[in-house]
Amino acid sequence: MCQRTLCKKCHKFTYRGCGMHVEQVLAGVPKTQRCTCTRETTPAGSLWKRLLGRS
Repeated sequence: MCQRTLCKKCHKFTYRGCGMHVEQVLAGVPKTQRCTCTRETTPAGSLWKRLLGRS
């Protein structure tokens, strides 16, 4: 399930999670108060795999 959170760059509302529940999570938040920053993608592989040198 996704959760509402604040963007660290623009300090507007955004979400975190799988992305399948965005409209539910941001329901009631006006479009003008929603983050429009581009989402950063996570590099390939999990953090542990990158730390251990595995991909």
